[in-house]
Amino acid sequence: YREPSLKLNETTIHPKNQPLKNKNDLNPKKSSTFNYDIIKDRRYTKPQFSLHLPITMNFKAQDYVNLNQKVRQDIAASEDIHVIGIDRGERNLLYISVINSKGEIVEQESLNEIVNHYNDSDGKMVESRTNYQNLLASKEKDRLDARKNWKTIEGIKELKEGYLSQAVHKICEWVLKYNAIIVMENLNSGFKNARSAVERSVYQKFEKMLTDKLAFLADKSKDITEVGGVLNAYQLALPKTSYSEMQGQNGIIFYVDPWLTSKIDPLTGFSNQYYAKYESVEKSKAFFEAFDHINYNAKTNRFEFEVTKTIYGQQTTRKIETYDKRIESFRNKDKNSSWDCREVDVTEELKQLFEKFGVDYRDGDLREKIALQDGKPFFAKLIHLFNLTVQLRNSKPNSTDPAEDYLISPVCNADGVFFDSRNAIDTLPKDADANGAYNIARKGLMLAQRAKSADDTSKALGGVRRAEWLQYATECPIK
Repeated sequence: YREPSLKLNETTIHPKNQPLKNKNDLNPKKSSTFNYDIIKDRRYTKPQFSLHLPITMNFKAQDYVNLNQKVRQDIAASEDIHVIGIDRGERNLLYISVINSKGEIVEQESLNEIVNHYNDSDGKMVESRTNYQNLLASKEKDRLDARKNWKTIEGIKELKEGYLSQAVHKICEWVLKYNAIIVMENLNSGFKNARSAVERSVYQKFEKMLTDKLAFLADKSKDITEVGGVLNAYQLALPKTSYSEMQGQNGIIFYVDPWLTSKIDPLTGFSNQYYAKYESVEKSKAFFEAFDHINYNAKTNRFEFEVTKTIYGQQTTRKIETYDKRIESFRNKDKNSSWDCREVDVTEELKQLFEKFGVDYRDGDLREKIALQDGKPFFAKLIHLFNLTVQLRNSKPNSTDPAEDYLISPVCNADGVFFDSRNAIDTLPKDADANGAYNIARKGLMLAQRAKSADDTSKALGGVRRAEWLQYATECPIK
């Protein structure tokens, strides 16, 4: 029994018959009117009896079922496996990519915005859109202002949980639609705790809510005794009590190494393994002498750096070209040293650099001409421009717009196409976070293929080693 803890005059009351503004700006219905008073925390204004009954799920189930092993066996027996890759992105709260057994993108979507459909009072189907990224960003700003001005700080917990419940529901719909497994990055607790300082962080709680949902997944549209119904629900994961348990495999959820998922070209498997930093003139000369060829192609108006390099035991020859422009981020002294950016045409700036120091770039191999230079200004600038050339991810600082976070590859595929996520069609990743989700899914597909070809599925998974991933991404690019 609980006595009332609030009086009616202590709660927030919205008078009846007065318009109440909708908090979601994207909702076509901007306000609602009710013929009764709305009282906040009304349940605490009345006395109440509560009766709590514990329920044991799967009370009549077998004493022990190795769910992980059963999932691996089902993967091995499946003719057409689908994989859902989930990226906890930088410009997207969550990004989802669904691929088939051929590694082709079947569906991809940012979950910054949740779309729901329902029937209105007239029986018409209405679409409701809620941009949670904007709502959370706005709430963060309000909370920051409140801290600075010593005002009451409004809670953000309920908004986060409301978003996560809808995001988890969406993912579970895709699991049932495609009969898919889920793959996520195995992000260490330090990364998650660091991100928790950001109000929009959804990392740890998302994993817990998704696991709990998949541990008892019921489709309310089905009859209660039907497979998937409330009394015969799916168990696709095991409930976990700590975040340290969320790694490796949990039912249909698999965790993979987050290394090199977003900053890799999906058309060629190219990634920046050419780390250059100005230390001295001698080391700079040695760096450029290691290239097979460096030349200017007048037909394409691009500089070409051809290099053979052994990466994780795999020897690869690449022709790196100064294709398109790159975003350069820097501290702007004119703006109180805050982060700023500019767009750089690397080809034109290389021309200006060579002309300034008397290097004839129009004819022949440039390696010997570069070796004749002797000064920090030349090599520091040359290394900086090379680093911009191999910079795949181009982002504008302090921006939350996914369109301002894109990928451009300096290496073309066999058809002469350079990957540019700004021009991507539905079968290609549409931005950097989409590329991350796609490659996370591909790592999961590697595990599934390994289970299919193994004699013993209990020993078939393990992790995806970095050398294996680089070889797979290079030899099995997206078409």
